[in-house]
Amino acid sequence: MFHVERITQNPAIKGIIAILLMVFILQGCIGAKVGYQIDDYYVSENGKEILGTKPLNAFIFENNLKNLPFEQFLAVKYKLDSYLTRDFWITIDNNRYKLLVYDYLEFDKYFGTANFAVVNQENIANIVGGQPKFIAISMINESNEDCLSSKSIFQNLAINYLRDLKNEYISIK
Repeated sequence: MFHVERITQNPAIKGIIAILLMVFILQGCIGAKVGYQIDDYYVSENGKEILGTKPLNAFIFENNLKNLPFEQFLAVKYKLDSYLTRDFWITIDNNRYKLLVYDYLEFDKYFGTANFAVVNQENIANIVGGQPKFIAISMINESNEDCLSSKSIFQNLAINYLRDLKNEYISIK
């Protein structure tokens, strides 16, 4: 007579195949992360750090990509030396405040570009220059106090000033 052996599979291989199959199926079911949409503006924590302070808060808004670059707008409005000037002093009600504008790489480092979703999409032909989709600005006073902090007595002044600045920039045609 002849002898028949039963074919057995290694249970470890079965388990590994089952786990890989489940991971593959679950990865396919996970949707893309939806970013936060900014209607008017958003004040975010964990911005740049100024010597001796906690990370600054930042006023963030969606850029109008059809306008001239925001840095150019600031350079003209505040008579800055260069379009590349990222921080400069302003005076509001006889008090000095420093505006710190984030460039694209800083914005991505501190806030993550993927965390925000663009509301107003533009065709590539309509975009003026290589502008970022979002603009972030921090504001400190002469004592290096974060004016956008919820604990600051300057928060309302800072938000109102930056909102007016944003609206002035957005309204340029």
